[in-house]
Amino acid sequence: MRNVISWNEGWRFAKCPQKAADPAAALDGEIVTLPHTWYADGDYYQGDAVYQKSFSLTPEPDQKVFLRFAGVDKVCEIYLNGQHIGGHKGGYTRFAVELTDALRADENLLTVLVNNETGETVSPLMGDFATFGGIYRDVELVLTGSVHFDMLYHGSEGVLLRTQLQEDGSGTVSTEAHICGGPAQVRCTLTDAEGRTVAQGEDLMTVAKPHLWNGQADPYLYTVTAELLAGGETVDSVAMTVGFRSASVDPDKGFFLNGEHLKLRGVAKHQDTAGVFCAAGQKHWEQDISLIEEMGANAVRLSHYPHPQQVYDLCDRRGLVVWAEIPMLMMNETMELLDNAKQQLTEMILQNLHHPSICFWGIQNEIGLMGEKPYMTERLHILNDHVHKLDPSRFTTSANPNSVEISSPFNQVTDVTCYNIYYGWYYGVMPDHAAFLDAFHAAHPAMPLGISEYGVDTNIAFHSETPKVNDYTEEYQALYHETIYPYMAERDFVWGSFVWNMFDFVSPIRRAANIQFRNLKGLVTHDRATRKDSFYYYKAIWSKEPFVQIAEKRFAKRASETMTVKVYTNQPSVRLEAAGHVWVEKTVNGTARFASVPLEMGDNVVTAAAGELTDTAVFTRVAEPETSYVYVDNSPGLHVRDWFVDADEEARMFPNNAYSLRDKVGDLMACPEAMEAINSILPKLGEKMRTGPDTFSLEKFISYLYPDCPEEEAKQLNQALNGIPK
Repeated sequence: MRNVISWNEGWRFAKCPQKAADPAAALDGEIVTLPHTWYADGDYYQGDAVYQKSFSLTPEPDQKVFLRFAGVDKVCEIYLNGQHIGGHKGGYTRFAVELTDALRADENLLTVLVNNETGETVSPLMGDFATFGGIYRDVELVLTGSVHFDMLYHGSEGVLLRTQLQEDGSGTVSTEAHICGGPAQVRCTLTDAEGRTVAQGEDLMTVAKPHLWNGQADPYLYTVTAELLAGGETVDSVAMTVGFRSASVDPDKGFFLNGEHLKLRGVAKHQDTAGVFCAAGQKHWEQDISLIEEMGANAVRLSHYPHPQQVYDLCDRRGLVVWAEIPMLMMNETMELLDNAKQQLTEMILQNLHHPSICFWGIQNEIGLMGEKPYMTERLHILNDHVHKLDPSRFTTSANPNSVEISSPFNQVTDVTCYNIYYGWYYGVMPDHAAFLDAFHAAHPAMPLGISEYGVDTNIAFHSETPKVNDYTEEYQALYHETIYPYMAERDFVWGSFVWNMFDFVSPIRRAANIQFRNLKGLVTHDRATRKDSFYYYKAIWSKEPFVQIAEKRFAKRASETMTVKVYTNQPSVRLEAAGHVWVEKTVNGTARFASVPLEMGDNVVTAAAGELTDTAVFTRVAEPETSYVYVDNSPGLHVRDWFVDADEEARMFPNNAYSLRDKVGDLMACPEAMEAINSILPKLGEKMRTGPDTFSLEKFISYLYPDCPEEEAKQLNQALNGIPK
């Protein structure tokens, strides 16, 4: 029978930037416990590293020995006693290697060489997140008999389970078993949530009236136990939970679960958390899902790569609808990258077929940032067809940036399509969001549309009574979400939306709001300690748990005679007490606003009540505005907004009839004179442009991918480009 042993203890680790370690030589490195990553803020090492473990193991006769890795970031080669026994390309899916034939009777030395460099052939090639590096998920030693389910079958359990609802209302579970070691019989047993056996069979089981998995309303699960019989005895066994459900998407009416309309109110989530980064564990995953549940979301985009099995299990049990995806964020013309994408799709899907929570398979995120090439569309069709071949029961989807035109063929590949749009933050104004939704639906009335990302960065130390774009205040983030979300909520044809992001996350290229190495668009801080005001806005409009929360509590010091008190609640009205006065206001869009609440010098206690619910805040009136609330950019680098004092001067520096830093990288690369100027003044920039996103403006490109660009040379370049007419 199968025996699974945790193998996280007793490893040695070292970086090896000069050359790869000799896999047969014992390592003199630090002792670490897995999961482990070598990432540290300010030390984004991308290169080779080695992990080693010494052990003794004497298998029983005819016993097979496997090592199963839940995730190694991002490419690895594995050696036992100097003999190469396997490897893996991709940092986010499970895989196994067999140790049996390379084992010694005495001491054994296992060596895992790991590399997290960008490269050209293994996704992700780029992204606004870290490729952390390391054996950052659990490792298990698995002992089986000579006849066993195939542990090497794309990282799966060797048993694939597919559930389906039939037209007569019955449910079926089909089993696809992959067996090693000789002939054997498969016996499957289906038990309900109460542990009662409801069906048995070899490769197909039927339930006449299955209890449906119905999202958060009723996340009901069954368990399939697959046994392998040889000589009349059970020689291997695996168990997985499954659920019966149907899902559909109508281009006008949206998403339906089991025939009932369900507006997907979603968030996106990266895997890292403060302190441990990507090497998170069960307590972190449970905390994340609990916060998502508390806010009232019913869907989650587990971006931008496959997440651990335990996270999908939590989503199954908690009833969250899931979008799962591979890390295809940049597509080049190499066949190796396409093959790797197919491999990562295969592993993600076959390892996760049994999860009823997963309704969408994502095949790409923002590859259009690099510009749209014909080969990209062709290869997206290949990936889309590959998914349908592996799993015809779920929807395929993509996430496009706003630079991908509505008319783009990218929008005609997957079953449903989505956009990452940031009107009112990176470009445009907030009402443009609504205009985009209507324009897309008018152009593609048969294509279901979702919004896969929207959000703004905030530093919870910054505050303003008159928030505006790029001030990084908590108040602007709240204003943005209060404005943007209703555009999607009131349009049934938008089948779902996913806030970017539920949590602040690591991004080594970022330095926004004077906080380095973080994308700050989260509704909750990276350490999960602080729920930002925007969290409570969504809780007010999504959650059924009664609550009342006074907003802007961190904006405690006020220099005005009066203030507007904002209260988030899912109750119909709020009673406010302050300065000896009482006000009552109705709740609109999850918010009750009380204008002109007087403030006396010193502390002012404000109490909000909705029925039996209360919340209290203290606002302190001060003589002068609190300067620490105002964002002042302390980061080195390009500050184009400081180059002009008025609109006329800005227009002269960035004319419409000549080139400038505000032209797209692709347009500049198509102009020989412009590239001559760039290569002459900033040759390092010209080199970066050849591999970076050609849909970015050069100003934005420099900000993200060349943050230490010399200011004076950038000004000189802009002036030189001004002399090149379009």
